[in-house]
Amino acid sequence: MSLIESLPPRPLEPQELTSLNRADAFDLVVAVEDDGPARSLLFATDAWVKGVAYEDDAGWSVVETVALDGETERIDGLQTCEEAVLSFRGDGNEE
Repeated sequence: MSLIESLPPRPLEPQELTSLNRADAFDLVVAVEDDGPARSLLFATDAWVKGVAYEDDAGWSVVETVALDGETERIDGLQTCEEAVLSFRGDGNEE
């Protein structure tokens, strides 16, 4: 089952995000939003970070994937994926 297939067909509630963080499949799962149901998520393992976003008409999609290797640290992958998700959602710093 893929990452996207494992998510419910709607934004995640805070308790669901907590459950994902307890799962052995991921080292870290965080919402990009500060409050309300999570429509944008960052997933991290030892090998990669993925930015995932939910749209009402299309469901969940992977927006960005960053491989973690000797040259890319997790924090860099998280920042890259967060920027990609914000850009995808149109929430970037466009002034």
